[in-house]
Amino acid sequence: MSKLKFWFALAAAAGLIAWWWAEVPATDAPQAAQAPRTLAASEPSPVDLQFQRRALAAASRNPFGTPPKPPPAPVASPRAEAPPPPKAPPLPYQYDGNGVLQGKSFVFLKRQNRTFTVSAGDTLEGTYAVETVARDRVVLRYLPLEIRQVLMYATGAEAPPDVAGAPETRPVALQVDMPAEVVLGQEFVVTVSLPGAGKATVEVAYDVEVLRLVGAKQRRGREIVEVTGAGTPRAQLRFKVLADSPASTDINLQANATDKSGKRVPVSTPSTYSVSLVLAGGA
Repeated sequence: MSKLKFWFALAAAAGLIAWWWAEVPATDAPQAAQAPRTLAASEPSPVDLQFQRRALAAASRNPFGTPPKPPPAPVASPRAEAPPPPKAPPLPYQYDGNGVLQGKSFVFLKRQNRTFTVSAGDTLEGTYAVETVARDRVVLRYLPLEIRQVLMYATGAEAPPDVAGAPETRPVALQVDMPAEVVLGQEFVVTVSLPGAGKATVEVAYDVEVLRLVGAKQRRGREIVEVTGAGTPRAQLRFKVLADSPASTDINLQANATDKSGKRVPVSTPSTYSVSLVLAGGA
């Protein structure tokens, strides 16, 4: 072997040994440096953390069992029913006849041993108001409760539904204006009016031997006029006295009235008016 090759081999071996020697400390040094840090991390912390142990509540029910039934729904208390409407006592009267006197209808009502003669507008024993006296019935109103009651004349007859079930209706105030005295041979005027809304048909009856209706073609002794609260509030009838001696005569009125809706209502007005026929100068 030549010297040059020998030196090259020696240099290579020396370099190899130097490299191995440098790698051994570099590998072990980090491990040695990390050892203190690992030991420090494993040391107990100076802070003493104390935890309170919570006692678990006992199981209230078996989670795998059948669930309990829900509580029953509260039972609603029944509502108090409204009391029934008040009722009037049965009518204590019995029909005992009827008639017409001076153009005004009346009826006899019997109660035990007493008999009462009443017409529309009268009050019976302070308890019943007589609203209507018709050919087949009398309509009374029980004043304590303001309830209408119908007494049919015929036994077993039923009251018409529009009369029996009709509510209380206030009477229409028919007004009549006429003189109380008239001089023989003179003329006078009778004025019939209906204030407010409504309609009335008025039948006027008079004595044709004593009075004559001016403008009438026939001496019938009856005349029908209509008055309305809105259109024709009043009607006038002109009479002439035919009697030649002082006397007294009656003019009878029969009125049928309706309100704005067309329902019949009672009429509050006297049915008979008297006129005195006197001589001129009051002689």
